[in-house]
This record gives sequence, C-alpha cells and structure tokens, in this order.
Amino acid sequence: MNQKEFQQLKKDLEALFIRMQNFEKRSIDEQWFDSADIKIQFNFSESKLYRLRKANKIPHEKIGGRYYYPKGYFFSILLEKIKNKGKKI
Repeated sequence: MNQKEFQQLKKDLEALFIRMQNFEKRSIDEQWFDSADIKIQFNFSESKLYRLRKANKIPHEKIGGRYYYPKGYFFSILLEKIKNKGKKI
C-alpha cells in the first residue's frame, strides 16, 4: 500500500467513525422507516427519495445496502404542516 492509498483509507475510516458517532447519538429506542415504508406512507417514488437523500434534505442512514429514516423526523414535519395549515400568511 502506497502513501496515497494509506491517506485515502485513513480519511475513509475517519469519516466512518464520525458517522458512527452521529448514529450513536440518536436515541436507541427511536423507530425507523425503511424506503418501502416511506414510499407507502408518503406516496414517494424511489427517485424522489434518492433526490432528497442526495440533497441531504431528509436524515437517513445506510445499513447493509438499505436506507433507513427516523420516524420522528417525518412525524415532526407532518405536525408542523398541520399547525401551519390553519394560519394565514
């Protein structure tokens, strides 16, 4: 392994470590949707989920090739929309 490959590996490991720390900070008891749940519950297409993930507009974690989304995030967004629906802007 040359120096350049070593530095890239080190950078990748540091990024993984940071992601794992952020993941651990979330509540262990928190429930998660998978992509199929999101598509059914909110009538999202696969391409819409992809665009939202790519733009970092929704929190997500990739585990074993599957994406997971915290349920609490979607419920908080829905509650906010319901609260704001009655307000005149």
